[in-house]
Amino acid sequence: MWITFDIDGLDPTLCPGTGTPVPGGLGWHTAMALLDGVAARGHRVVGFDLTEVGTGAWDLNVGARVLLKLATLALTTQRLETRP
Repeated sequence: MWITFDIDGLDPTLCPGTGTPVPGGLGWHTAMALLDGVAARGHRVVGFDLTEVGTGAWDLNVGARVLLKLATLALTTQRLETRP
């Protein structure tokens, strides 16, 4: 599975400098729970990308945390794969 995570989908309080803020976007815990659901369902993450991260310090902080989560998912789901 490939995951594309668009920061625009998060609530603007998390990433106010993104290109297209979405009122009522996902909260942090909801977004992370959705990503955790990928591993919980046994999907193997083969790659990911992150888009629309603003250049402000807060936006970069949130973007870095999302990247860490995506990288962790990719690594942990690779370990879940059964090898012959």
